[in-house]
Amino acid sequence: MAIEFDRYELRRKNPIKRNNKFFGSEDFNTEMDFAREYMEQDANQTIVLYQVDLQKTKVNDIYKEAQKSEIRFKPPVELTCVYQIEEAENKAYNQQSSKGMYAKPGKLTFSVLNLELEQKHCDINRGDYIGIDITPEYRIFFTVTNDGRMNTTSNKNTIYGKMPYFRECIGAYVDTNEFQG
Repeated sequence: MAIEFDRYELRRKNPIKRNNKFFGSEDFNTEMDFAREYMEQDANQTIVLYQVDLQKTKVNDIYKEAQKSEIRFKPPVELTCVYQIEEAENKAYNQQSSKGMYAKPGKLTFSVLNLELEQKHCDINRGDYIGIDITPEYRIFFTVTNDGRMNTTSNKNTIYGKMPYFRECIGAYVDTNEFQG
């Protein structure tokens, strides 16, 4: 049996059409319109993606790592998404006496439509930076620790187990000493 891979579905000599019987491309496009409308008008949350430019970044030949000053970025892209920042964690500089207490923002989880990434001609990769405006004057940054690529086949990330339509990514807070946008 010859198998040829397409972007969203597996083509076979005898294709399986059971999902198309009740859910075709028209239905998928309608669901995508609903999802986009919800994200743009109801949720109304955006992030700024600072994507690392791997072609312009100077990488060490042996360790395949880059110095902080050698990392180059593509132009920032604003993406419509739905995000959640977990509660702040209380930390102490001196663990024994609990002196020098500070709080740092918790983990960032955000969902972005695949269609949004395609239309903005960008992609989210592990190691990219995400900016979130807390106020018009103050932005905090996270680094992507899970780019959501592995979850694109789960039923949660697909419509009726047929086509993936969004990615759920996770980010960790970074200090302003690491990244300032």
